[in-house]
Amino acid sequence: MEKKKNIFKKLLILFVLLSFFGLLPEAAQAQLVPCGGEGQPECELCHLFVLFDNIVKFVLRNLVPPIAALMLVIGGGMFFMAAGDSSKVNKAKSVITSVVIGLLIVYGAYLLVNSFFWAIGVAEWTGLQNWFEYPCVPST
Repeated sequence: MEKKKNIFKKLLILFVLLSFFGLLPEAAQAQLVPCGGEGQPECELCHLFVLFDNIVKFVLRNLVPPIAALMLVIGGGMFFMAAGDSSKVNKAKSVITSVVIGLLIVYGAYLLVNSFFWAIGVAEWTGLQNWFEYPCVPST
C-alpha cells in the first residue's frame, strides 16, 4: 500500500510540474498593459481597466483550468485509493463536488457580469462596440 502512495505522489508532482511549466511560456510573453514601454503610447487611466481585464483573462484561461484538472485528478486518486472505505470515498466525492461547484461559481460569475453589462446596454452608452473593448487599445 505504501508503494502505491509513493507512486501516486510522484505522478502528482510530475503533473503539477508539467502544468506549471506549460503555463510559463505564455506567462513570460504576456504583457499586462500595452503602454509605457519603448515605442508604446503613454499610460492612461484606460490602461488600468486593460490591466484588470488582462489579469481576469489570465486567471480564467490559464490558472483555473489546470488547477481544476489537478484537483479532479487528486479527487479521482483519492477515490481510487479509498478501496471501499466509506469515509475516504466521501472525502473524495467532496473534493470532486467542490471542484465542480467552484468552476460553476467562477465561470458563472463571469457570465452573470457579462450578461448584466450587455442587458443594461453599457456598449451603447459608452459608445463602444462591446463593453470589454477599450478605446486606448487598438482592436485586433
